[in-house]
Amino acid sequence: MEGEQSLRRFSPEVMVQDPNIRNAVALLPPIILFHGTGDYSIPSDASKSFADTLQRVGVKGESILYEGKTHTDLFLQDPMRGGKDEMFEDLVSIIHAGDSEALGKDSVAAPRKRMVPEFMLKLARRVSPF
Repeated sequence: MEGEQSLRRFSPEVMVQDPNIRNAVALLPPIILFHGTGDYSIPSDASKSFADTLQRVGVKGESILYEGKTHTDLFLQDPMRGGKDEMFEDLVSIIHAGDSEALGKDSVAAPRKRMVPEFMLKLARRVSPF
C-alpha cells in the first residue's frame, strides 16, 4: 500500500480517529472483525486494536479471533472443507440473532459438502503468501 508514508491514507484505524470526519464515523454501523491468530501477513492484534479504536470513537466494534487460523483459512480453506465451520456458524448466528425460527432451521441444517480433497487445502495453506 505504498509504504509507511501512506498509512494515514489507507488505514481505517487511523481514518476513524480523524476529527474532521467525526460526523461520518458516527454513522458507521456495528463492525465485527474476524481474524485468525495464525495470520502472519496481518497480526490478529491489529483487529483487536482496531475494534478498541472503534469503541473509543463511539462505534460498536468487536473482534472475534480464531485460534491458529491463517489469513486465508477462514474464508477459503475452511469453507471448502465442508462440515462444521466455526466462522460460518458465527456469521449465521449474528445474522439470525433474535430470529428463533431461523436459528432453529440453522441447527438442523445438513452439513455443507466438501468441495476439494484435503491434500489440496493443505497445499494451498503451505503456498499461500498470506
